[in-house]
Amino acid sequence: MIDLIKQALSSPAGSFGFVFSILILAFLIVHWVTKKVTCITKDHSVLSEHVKIISSNIHEIGRDISYLKGNIDILNKPNLAQSHSPISLTEIGKTLSEELQAEKMIIRNWDKIFADLEKNICNKNAYDIQQYCIETAAVETERFLDKSDLEKLKEYAYIKGNPLQYYSPIFGIIIRDKYLEIKGIKVSEVDKYDPNKK
Repeated sequence: MIDLIKQALSSPAGSFGFVFSILILAFLIVHWVTKKVTCITKDHSVLSEHVKIISSNIHEIGRDISYLKGNIDILNKPNLAQSHSPISLTEIGKTLSEELQAEKMIIRNWDKIFADLEKNICNKNAYDIQQYCIETAAVETERFLDKSDLEKLKEYAYIKGNPLQYYSPIFGIIIRDKYLEIKGIKVSEVDKYDPNKK
């Protein structure tokens, strides 16, 4: 059998047939690989979209968990914000705000804060603005304050023995009030859009 294959390959027709079949096989393999790579690339773009959506959802879940954890950490502390809507600072909150010079920090960082609010608040009603300001101040304070102001706030929290999130309502409420004023929206409109009030 092997002798027969050797004779076929050594003949001019056999050599041509062998080379031709190798070329056909190579062509088919290249075609198959190209088709699979194209298919993988096509599927990859669809997967990329799903990964972006999942990533966004994971980020939101992470924010919510951080927000809840911070709220649990400060349960035994005096409230800096009144819980009735629209949320406002308590007397302790106002005192701490002055001690921290929170308003000055916000004014120094206002361009950064305003750009963030404009970009990330989808529904520009009073309730959504309030929620975004308070939650972002609690979970991602660095989005509102530059590094030096954030370090001052962290140092103050460390000295007082409180978690950073304890002071976040002060920043969230002041930012909300300033942004609503610029947009010509009254703070009292928060209740109008509050889903818990409907």
